[in-house]
Amino acid sequence: MVISFLNQKGGVGKTTLSVNVAAALVSQGHKVLLIDADKQGSASTWAALREEPNFDVVSMARENMAKEALRLASDFAFTIIDGPPHAEQIARSCIIASDFVALPIEPSGLSTWASDLTVRQVREAQDYKQTLKCGFVVSRKIRNTVIGRDIRVMAAEAGIRSSMQRSSSAYPSPKA
Repeated sequence: MVISFLNQKGGVGKTTLSVNVAAALVSQGHKVLLIDADKQGSASTWAALREEPNFDVVSMARENMAKEALRLASDFAFTIIDGPPHAEQIARSCIIASDFVALPIEPSGLSTWASDLTVRQVREAQDYKQTLKCGFVVSRKIRNTVIGRDIRVMAAEAGIRSSMQRSSSAYPSPKA
């Protein structure tokens, strides 16, 4: 299973979710690969700070990474892809390699507007890969706010499921 965390906006929690989902899957006994497809390399930097990461991390921030990502993924139960912001071609490659695309968004206009391009890319890919699934992951939602309710409406209008989360913790401790 290949899961990508993608959104054209930076700072919405792609790396935090990627690292934490990978760690959670490993804790359940799965063999996990994390592909850092962001040129900033935050997931790779996080892994380098660890004494001994409990999952494999590779940096692969390039436009034609899908084929190699799928080849590497064949040796793992789960492959998590930490996608880049502002990189339409790399994001397309991440989508092509994925079974599920999670779009982290915050309850803000900028975050939801930035997700439109990624939603369109996923829809285009679904024309060729009907098994591709997609969903929103809403972080930092404040209960009983108008913008929080607007996120649910936006997700419903896009025909995409959403999961609401309160503020997530940062990356697991480098020593953990």
